Amino acid sequence: MNKIFALLALSIFTLFVKAQTPKAPTQTISTKESQLKKESLPVKEGQPYGKVDTADLELKSCDFEKDANAMVLFDKAEVSFDPYGEITFIRHKRIKIFNDKGKDQANINIPYIDGMHGVEAETINLNGNTIEYIPVDDKLIYKEKINKYHRSLILTFPGVKPGSIIELKYKWTIRSFLLPAWEFQSEIPTRYSELDITIAKENRIAIVFKISQDFSKKIDEDVIFRGRRTVRALSNIHSFKVEPYMTPIEDNLQRAQFKPYSFLWPAISKELIYDDDFGKQLNQKLNDEKAILAKIDSIKSEKLKVDSIFNIVKNRMVWDKKDRWFTNVGVQKAWDKKTGNSAEINLILYHLLVKAGIKAYPMVVSTPDNGIIDPDYPDLAQFNKVVVYIQRDSTKHYILDATGKYSIYNQIPYELLSSYGFLVAPKTGNNILFNIQCDTASAQLVFVNADIKSEGKMSGTADIVSNGYNKVNSLKLYDDLGEKKYIDNLTDADNNLKISSLKLENQHSDTLSLEQHINFDLNLSASDNNYIYFNPNLFTLFGTNPFLSEDRYSNIDFIFKNNVYISGVYKIPDGYKVDVLPQNQIMSTEDKGLIFKRIIGEQDGNVLVRYIISRKRTRYTKEEYHELYQFYKKMFEMLNEQIVLKKS
Repeated sequence: MNKIFALLALSIFTLFVKAQTPKAPTQTISTKESQLKKESLPVKEGQPYGKVDTADLELKSCDFEKDANAMVLFDKAEVSFDPYGEITFIRHKRIKIFNDKGKDQANINIPYIDGMHGVEAETINLNGNTIEYIPVDDKLIYKEKINKYHRSLILTFPGVKPGSIIELKYKWTIRSFLLPAWEFQSEIPTRYSELDITIAKENRIAIVFKISQDFSKKIDEDVIFRGRRTVRALSNIHSFKVEPYMTPIEDNLQRAQFKPYSFLWPAISKELIYDDDFGKQLNQKLNDEKAILAKIDSIKSEKLKVDSIFNIVKNRMVWDKKDRWFTNVGVQKAWDKKTGNSAEINLILYHLLVKAGIKAYPMVVSTPDNGIIDPDYPDLAQFNKVVVYIQRDSTKHYILDATGKYSIYNQIPYELLSSYGFLVAPKTGNNILFNIQCDTASAQLVFVNADIKSEGKMSGTADIVSNGYNKVNSLKLYDDLGEKKYIDNLTDADNNLKISSLKLENQHSDTLSLEQHINFDLNLSASDNNYIYFNPNLFTLFGTNPFLSEDRYSNIDFIFKNNVYISGVYKIPDGYKVDVLPQNQIMSTEDKGLIFKRIIGEQDGNVLVRYIISRKRTRYTKEEYHELYQFYKKMFEMLNEQIVLKKS
């Protein structure tokens, strides 16, 4: 299987994507005018290029999703797959822009490899009683090199405004035995989407449809001299909404997937081993490696050897933010330049580990933005990154990624959890496809020690101790936001809560938990002259319920197991006594995958609070959402229940 063909699946069928484009140059608009015709052409299943229905130009909103900023009027693909692996693909797509927020749909990015031709694109506007056609000028077509295998064709549609229609048509022809998915659904609503595919009988390919609504068209027929024709269409497809804790968007869209029966995982392993930009990079000698290995050889512990080599590569190499399963400039040049993509950096790591006597293996994986691996579909194009695998013993292993700023050698990278890894043994050709998961729960401890004042104020300290993925996520958030915004995030948008100082410890340690030490003041605004009300749910991961919607359209993935322990000691002010304490409670889901405990009491003039939230299960289907919804609703009601103090 040629690598270029394998990589085709990255995006060819999902080409109509938003992109940031350069500012359009000043242009002379070429127009074609025609008088309005009130008769309506058939639009439900599309129209020929350049033929537009007046009703669509006058359309003010999407009939089935009124608040949409834009909608796909139709998106049609005609595909033929001949016996020799040549694909001919013709696509015609038309989008209606409703308002200014929808205008970003007019920036189009088309990733491609080769064989792209016949591109037609135009903006259609209704000016009074005249339909104006504005073709995309050649000056508004930009070609960008993504890497040595991929290019991107970027179009800027001219004259786009609320009410505009934009349409794009193109054709590509390429030889391949792999078909990427056809997505019926996107981030904006779609009135009609159709896939018309003819597959030669010599090719054994299964078409798997993953949809949640009835087909509006369904045809299966034999075509003389051409093979089997399959047509499927959906109408009035709602936009896909991003939901909390969802699996990758691409895996939740309504789509058709194509699975050749002829490919097996051993063939993928062989392709990797003999690939110039993967297998042939494994034994490339690096400058200065002799001195590095001599230093490593003096270390007796295998764990410390792994840790030392990992940090040498991690600290030397700068990741170029590109995830690839293949090298771009090669490991030698990347090592000398001290920068590279994920394949180059981690194949360097693999090489040094093996040379140091560590039994390591290269492994290809898929990051969340690339989608979830389908184990029943052997296809190299499903992967987009290289990492390194080390088997510690019969039950434990390491998965190393030296590109991650927060990566440590003995913790699986966060973004690889709940995915699959394809491990290759270069010497034997053996391979293993396995699910990547971490059975060890992370933990976060929150301890608040505060004095409550009779005037309705609280002051005190909070200590947050985080390990595992809680530490990784906290450090990443701190770096992404900066200290000021990070402090704002800790207050959970509570204007009554002021943090006067924040100190972090152990943020650069691979072995110690992250510690955050906070000094704070809180105005208890609901208090009056006789009562003080306060909520002890402070500085936790549970400020806002993520599951407020009663409906769910995607599966839920919490990624990692977690235990959160929240404790507080609140000194009661002189002249006050406890009036209302929430009851002690224990609650769990039916399978004990989620457990919540609340223990609150009074002792020696203090209110003592303890919450325990245990998450032992990470994945739930959308069909199981109702129980999850009810659990979180009750849990947040209990977390936010007030404690009441009364003046004596």
